[in-house]
Amino acid sequence: MGTILFLIGFPIIIALILLVSKGDKVRDVVVKLAAIVIAAASIVVAVQYFKSGGTSFEFHAEFVNYIMMAIEALLAIYIIIIGIKHKKYLASLFAVIQTPLLIWFELTKAHGIEVRSNMYVDRLSIIMILIIGIIGSLITVYALGYMKDFQHHHSDQPDRRPWFFFVMFIFLGAMVGLVTSNNMIWMYFFWEVTSVISFLLIGYTRTEEAVNNSFRALWMNLVGGFGFAIAIAVAAATLGTVQLEAVVQTGAVIPVALLALAGLTKSAQLPFSSWLLGAMVAPTPSSALLHSATMVKAGVFLLI
Repeated sequence: MGTILFLIGFPIIIALILLVSKGDKVRDVVVKLAAIVIAAASIVVAVQYFKSGGTSFEFHAEFVNYIMMAIEALLAIYIIIIGIKHKKYLASLFAVIQTPLLIWFELTKAHGIEVRSNMYVDRLSIIMILIIGIIGSLITVYALGYMKDFQHHHSDQPDRRPWFFFVMFIFLGAMVGLVTSNNMIWMYFFWEVTSVISFLLIGYTRTEEAVNNSFRALWMNLVGGFGFAIAIAVAAATLGTVQLEAVVQTGAVIPVALLALAGLTKSAQLPFSSWLLGAMVAPTPSSALLHSATMVKAGVFLLI
């Protein structure tokens, strides 16, 4: 359990360091060392799993739920404001609907629902952790040279590399959280974080094309997020649980179908495939990390 929590928390710490690191030398050292540590930790998790088998984590900390809830509210406010600013009202509409719904559910109904294991690791999770930890880390190292050249060829634009690497490492931590969450409320939180990060990186260049494509990706992923939120509420009301494992085992049609909708949007399956094509306007490292190696596979992960 400790290694899993490390793989969620450590990239966030590195992200904060990179956000305030302006020099290339410091950034190069921090990213390379962090990549080695994250890759090694992901291998350690795999070794621990094969020694002990599938592992449930009874990690109960009420303050974690409130932190997640607060971040969800802040993300929703950001989406609403930025959507109105760019006149992309569909994204704002979904944020207005789904986030208050889930926060209301968490504050009023969720306390009466027992969650035996908030986190769970199986072989599928291990595959994803290795992809995130090894392939994802290699992509962040590749991004050092790529973004240096990118900035050189776009010298007329402000140097936003600290922000770029900040978001990349936040994404790594969020993905580990996503693939190890058994509590659907926790998984939803990480799910939405990855959607917002995808939006930020697709629109990185701030050109008209990039902005339009980033909002297309955002509202399509928010469709899935809305389905996810409804699935949580329905599962709680009809099954008395928000544990993903338990919901799937019951075979309840409505929540499972809504979760499948979320998986289809995230993995860019028809009729939601157009957002992935538009995502290619993002810098190549973000396309490799989010839209090829890991985030799109989160949808496949949930479907499986």
